[in-house]
Amino acid sequence: MKCEKCGQEIRNLLVDVFRYDGSDDFDEHPIFECEENAAYIETSQNWTGYELSEEEMRETIICPHCRQFPFKSEEIQIYDVVRVVCFKEAQP
Repeated sequence: MKCEKCGQEIRNLLVDVFRYDGSDDFDEHPIFECEENAAYIETSQNWTGYELSEEEMRETIICPHCRQFPFKSEEIQIYDVVRVVCFKEAQP
């Protein structure tokens, strides 16, 4: 997709996430386009914008080229997803 601010082609967004030591930094996250003129990224509860206002959330998701929120629309929807990982017995 193209960043709606700078027009550059982007496949990843920079997302601010907390590190284990308590600091935070931007990590690349792939962006996926879908129906309804929408795009999404998958991140974790370590995302620094997780419990912030929409305005503050936009500051934590940026284009890798222009370092701005890459959408003209300011709406953000958050979905809490639970992923259950099970383990098989190790094969000899």
